[in-house]
Amino acid sequence: MMTEPDNPSDIQRRTTESDLMIIASLWLIGLFLVNPLGEFPLNDDWSFGITVKYLLENGDFHPADWVSMPLLTNVIWGALFCLPTGFSFTALRMSTLVMSLLGLVMFYLLLRDMKQSRGIALIMVLTLAFNPIYCALSNTFMTDVPYTTMAILAAFFFARNLRTSSNVEFTVATILAVVATLSRQLALSIPLAFAVTLVVTQKISRQNILRAVIPVISSVTALLILEHWLSVTGRMPSIYHARTSVLFSVLADPGRLISTLADNTFTCLIYLGVFLLPILLWESINIIREHGRKAVSMLIGSIAAVTAFGALCCLAIHHGQIMIMPFSRNILTRFGIGPLTLRDTYIMGLDHVPVLPTVFWIAVTMAGLAGAGIIIALLAFRARPLIKNYRAGIGENEVSGVFFLLVAIIYLLPLLVGGFFDRYFIPAMPFLMAGLAGIAGKSAGDIMTSRFAKFAVITMLALFALFSICATRDYLGWNRIRWEALYELMDKKQVSPTDIDGGFEFNGLYTFDPLYRENSGKSWWWVRNDEYQITFGPLPGCKVVMEYSYYCWLIPHTQKILVLQKDSKQ
Repeated sequence: MMTEPDNPSDIQRRTTESDLMIIASLWLIGLFLVNPLGEFPLNDDWSFGITVKYLLENGDFHPADWVSMPLLTNVIWGALFCLPTGFSFTALRMSTLVMSLLGLVMFYLLLRDMKQSRGIALIMVLTLAFNPIYCALSNTFMTDVPYTTMAILAAFFFARNLRTSSNVEFTVATILAVVATLSRQLALSIPLAFAVTLVVTQKISRQNILRAVIPVISSVTALLILEHWLSVTGRMPSIYHARTSVLFSVLADPGRLISTLADNTFTCLIYLGVFLLPILLWESINIIREHGRKAVSMLIGSIAAVTAFGALCCLAIHHGQIMIMPFSRNILTRFGIGPLTLRDTYIMGLDHVPVLPTVFWIAVTMAGLAGAGIIIALLAFRARPLIKNYRAGIGENEVSGVFFLLVAIIYLLPLLVGGFFDRYFIPAMPFLMAGLAGIAGKSAGDIMTSRFAKFAVITMLALFALFSICATRDYLGWNRIRWEALYELMDKKQVSPTDIDGGFEFNGLYTFDPLYRENSGKSWWWVRNDEYQITFGPLPGCKVVMEYSYYCWLIPHTQKILVLQKDSKQ
């Protein structure tokens, strides 16, 4: 009996559903292993949580003073997850986890919409999913992962509009750009990139000029209205413009600008080189196949150039000190995932927690140098034919690729001048990957066509996943025990929060004071009286009154959390 062949659209739908099931399953397995449950804040999200709680209790948006972004979108999203059972940090964490999975799904759909192969799409999505910072921050109420998802959503519809000129997609894209901008100011990079791409790749007309400026004007206007309202109603956080002030102060000093730009560019290249390593490994094999010895020479030359640039930065800016990762701040630390925000480790720098061996970080640094060189080589190889064929017209994939690269570049530029934390690189990752794939002009091929590439990339992704899951579990583990100790200290021992140095998140949540003056004898995080301190290890002049322990996965060992009390004899 003859049967009709499957419709290509049906095949693509089934493969898409299958791939999304793979992505969701791996993500859920990672989530189960990490164990995100627990009623405690992480990093800066105590201040975002306070803002959500205020909205729930008073029906009013009033950002906490320790906030430097618009935050409106994130607060509304988090509040929705708190409505069923009331405010909790667990509910806020669930809101970010939903956005994390949505971001991965939309990134996959964006890549497939660009006609990228299943293999390439899966590699890129899993490279993002198992990035240690993306994985860690997915389990917090920090803004980085939700913002990344909002940016992907907006960029998805802008990229489609560049192909179709659909009014519906244009309207949706503009609304999503505004939504992203009301999360973080740097979302302006998306409509700005759309405007530049539209002007450069399509004919100049009244309609296209309007399409270019409307999203930019809409996003800027929404941001200015919110900032004006915050200002006139006395709700503007005191540190809201702190990074803008740093940016302008650097721009005003040419000497400082050159050194800052050089140093930050090197740091950015190394981190992105490490973070994108699985897909860069595949892409390097691909261009070697396409261009042979020429590609090998270009790759070696690019890696050598990045290494020389880094050496120059070490000599001229860091006075000969050799830079070994992690040399940016915040999430990725010598211990794994951090920050370890307790007095003994963060303030005093005591070695109460085992660190990963130096040889590991040397290997990571070398991998970053190689990855940075591959990025430069890929851009060089793929930009040349793009520029050559520009007058004759470039294809839809190339247009999308240019747009995504511009989103990443415009996003990163102010950070290269004004400074950054390592977590700020995460929103640039999906756009760099999609941009490099797009300017290739066609799908780079399926990973399954090369056994060596398949083995190398899967191994790399597995190592990323192992590190990210173990390190994130340890990070949540010690915080869970820390807060168990704190709740017992407050509830059972009846100790006032004002008498405790419980670490950055604890004192931020309970004793934050914008008028606080630092005391050289105490931690800077708004500690009033440190009669009791939570630490990883003993401190002179203090006695241990309670002791807790948990088991670490990344560096297998049993770690202690101590509750110390100042010795009355001192």
